[in-house]
Amino acid sequence: MTNIAEHVKIFLDNDFIIRKCLFRNILSLRALSRYMIKSLDLQEKNLDAVMSAIRRYKKEQKAKTGTELKKLFSGIAVKTRSNIVDICVKKSKKILEQLNRINSIVDVEKGEVIRIVQAEEGIRIIIDEKNMEKLFGCISKNDCTSIEKNLVEINLHFASEASKTKGIVSLISSSLSAEDINIAEIISCAPELLLFIKKDDLIKALNVISSLEKNV
Repeated sequence: MTNIAEHVKIFLDNDFIIRKCLFRNILSLRALSRYMIKSLDLQEKNLDAVMSAIRRYKKEQKAKTGTELKKLFSGIAVKTRSNIVDICVKKSKKILEQLNRINSIVDVEKGEVIRIVQAEEGIRIIIDEKNMEKLFGCISKNDCTSIEKNLVEINLHFASEASKTKGIVSLISSSLSAEDINIAEIISCAPELLLFIKKDDLIKALNVISSLEKNV
């Protein structure tokens, strides 16, 4: 029995999609057990033991994750900034050389925003809208592939153990999506999580976050 429980735990720990469906109760427990018996090369006579191990795994993992999330959300600090613009530019050697100049246009001591995220093909520069023209004094507007205005930044500051807790980002993003709130950009810098959404969605998003604090 113990050996089967260990096999079940390893299997579920390493299959995010099945684990997610299991926790959402959209999987047949018997069908999953038969699938795992075949995948793990077990015998049909082990069906009841596998089903029991899955039930125990689900109960223990949901309780553990729920306790961790409740503790984190109970101590969350929320800050917002308005009039944010999200600019995407084509990645090139020239742009990379200009990034140092971009930093000089922002006064961080006055609380002005600058977030730079570099990916494989593009670079996102998130700044206060009032500094946008200064930015275009450093880089050419022709290098921009998109400009999104009227954004707000929501800074969620968790306790330090947030980086070791599973499910925070998925819980927040799925909860906002359920309320038809689109996340324009998300940046994780544990223990902080930065969300960028349209200004019109701010009140609704704060209500969702407040609800998570109370009910997670």
